[in-house]
Amino acid sequence: MKKKKAKIKRIGILGGTFNPPHLGHLKIAEKAIEVLKLDELIFMPTGIPTLPKKDLIPSKNRLEMLKFLAKFNPKFSISEYEIKKAKRGKKSYTLETIKYLKRKFKNVKFFWIIGEDSFCEIIMGKWKHNSKILDLMKFVVFLRKKPFSIKNIPKKYKEKAKKLLKKVIYIENTNIPISATEIREKIKKGKSVKKLVPKEIENYIKTHHLYSNNKVKKSIC
Repeated sequence: MKKKKAKIKRIGILGGTFNPPHLGHLKIAEKAIEVLKLDELIFMPTGIPTLPKKDLIPSKNRLEMLKFLAKFNPKFSISEYEIKKAKRGKKSYTLETIKYLKRKFKNVKFFWIIGEDSFCEIIMGKWKHNSKILDLMKFVVFLRKKPFSIKNIPKKYKEKAKKLLKKVIYIENTNIPISATEIREKIKKGKSVKKLVPKEIENYIKTHHLYSNNKVKKSIC
């Protein structure tokens, strides 16, 4: 009697600093589940980013806020893999995270979800092993209101962009105008962010006095 083949699970990975997590992240995660027919979406908060990030608060605060966001959908979960690496003083490299995920999960088709800005960084070689990671896992690029165009990419990267565009899935017209930078700036100016983040995250930011001034703690763990 033939054994039934194990069902291949579809899992999306949404990485980022989540500094702070906001309603834009929520919309992307829910859209990814819908379009890609995901069984699960894992938020992967960055511990120590390889590229410098402005006003980065400690990872423990970002993780606690992300837990509020993860409650919105039963298909959401959080991996602390990169945060645990940070506690050992190690940076977050996407290639290493991909290898870790492939070791941990079997019978899974992964989708690594990124924004348009991150995809441009890959094209311009700012990510370590940038071309290799696109071969190891299917990348999904969320675009802004207008369709992605290589016209805005420096001329020397245009041929590379054409090749890499063939390797990714891209989702257009997501209409997500929210940015973490905008949220941090509003908080510094004492403005409300209640329409940009869930209520629980807004309260957490106020309670812990996060982003309220330009002097952010240097510790990320």
